[in-house]
Amino acid sequence: MSMTIEMAAGPAAAIVLLHRVQHGLSHPPVELIYTPHDLWPIPKVPPIRPLRIMVLDSSFNPPTLAHLALANTRRPSYDEEIATKEDTDYDAKLLLLSIRNADKALKPGDATYIQRLEMMELLAKDVVSAGHGGGSQVAIAIIDEPTFVGKSSHLRTFFKNRFANFVQASLTHTIYDTQLTFILGLDTLERLVQPRYYSSESQMITSLRKFLSPSPGGDDSRVVCACRTSPGLGNSQSADASGRADLALAAEFIASRRIVIVDIDENVRSYSSSEVRKTIGQLGSKAKEWRQFVPSRIAEYIVQESLYSVQL
Repeated sequence: MSMTIEMAAGPAAAIVLLHRVQHGLSHPPVELIYTPHDLWPIPKVPPIRPLRIMVLDSSFNPPTLAHLALANTRRPSYDEEIATKEDTDYDAKLLLLSIRNADKALKPGDATYIQRLEMMELLAKDVVSAGHGGGSQVAIAIIDEPTFVGKSSHLRTFFKNRFANFVQASLTHTIYDTQLTFILGLDTLERLVQPRYYSSESQMITSLRKFLSPSPGGDDSRVVCACRTSPGLGNSQSADASGRADLALAAEFIASRRIVIVDIDENVRSYSSSEVRKTIGQLGSKAKEWRQFVPSRIAEYIVQESLYSVQL
């Protein structure tokens, strides 16, 4: 029985949307591939505050249990929200396939973009079944933008346009503000806070301040970095030296809790998409060793589609 699933947009429509994003035809360069309902990300009972949307950005090649752990990480509580006794969970979650980061020649046996999107929808089912608040509000999108600062800007514009279309069609009466929380691993934090990814260190600080500052002056986005913390060091330190260096560069934003460090199981955090590809390439998809790194639905899909079976 085929495990290939029919995305909400349909595989043919997904190919068209991929083409639009890859060739600069989408403005902003964002397209939704799957949504659980037509008015996503608006929940059934809309809040009077900005919508809180968790964003998990990756190449998903393939999705692993580390991706699932990140997607199921509960939203941190913040002092200003505790004081109001309001619900602190996410209103919606977005699995985001970054085309720019993934846009390289596919290796023999590698997953195509459509296959990655299909695996992302399988992953979304596990996010939903995990039972965290907002699980039934999981969507899938693609974007062509290499930086988190740029992704924040494009996504905010995308949602503003989406809500305006809802209002124009009399589906809602409100153009909601959004508060995006990008959840990432410690290795990805480096891309956010290392000057070499910007034109200069001063430009990095300026960009990050806009990205992470409250509205109306900033994007009001947040970052949650999931990693293993060291006993006695608190949640602002990492066990490894490179992690400590990255966190030092992020100190200003950690102090203001615009970047929050949370703990995640060390074993799960170490699960790597590249390790899955390498193991299958060396031992074949029938081997059991790689299956411990991915959700069962995705393992079945990889075998069915004969992914990564060529030596990489």
